[in-house]
Amino acid sequence: MTATTIMSTDVITLKPDDSIMTALQLMCKHSVHNLPVLDNEETFLGLFSLRRLSRELLPRAAKLDENSLLMHINFMSDSTDQLLNRLHKLGKKPVSDLLEKNNKLRFCSPDTNLPELLQLLFESPTSLPVVVIEGKKKKLAGMVSNWDVLTKLTVNLVGEKKIEPCHNKDK
Repeated sequence: MTATTIMSTDVITLKPDDSIMTALQLMCKHSVHNLPVLDNEETFLGLFSLRRLSRELLPRAAKLDENSLLMHINFMSDSTDQLLNRLHKLGKKPVSDLLEKNNKLRFCSPDTNLPELLQLLFESPTSLPVVVIEGKKKKLAGMVSNWDVLTKLTVNLVGEKKIEPCHNKDK
């Protein structure tokens, strides 16, 4: 099994200038957690993720630096209205402002084998999917999530007809 046989290829993509609100609407509509961002030449630029957005919604005092958060934020009294206000402001910004980029992402080629994919997924510090890239121009071929691997293995084990459809994909 390789990335080609496991990856999701029907990936919804964004352009760098798309608004965060547009991205959220697409994510809600299609039940996905991550959307790749491509430029006009279809080159992969980064991944817009709910994880990164959630971090931005936290109060500033809760964010110490890019790699750590305060562990206990119960002392902060942010109301739902304040969170909605932050989301409203963020929603107007382009997705390019909140991309997960190379240092947090894992990449592979379409011919990467299953053990290597599992290793890449395991090594990911953020549980983001592995991005499948073709060629030197970084063309998006698809994405592989833990969900994709589990589904493919289960289908091979029990057969496709015995699996109930599930719409909560972790992409």
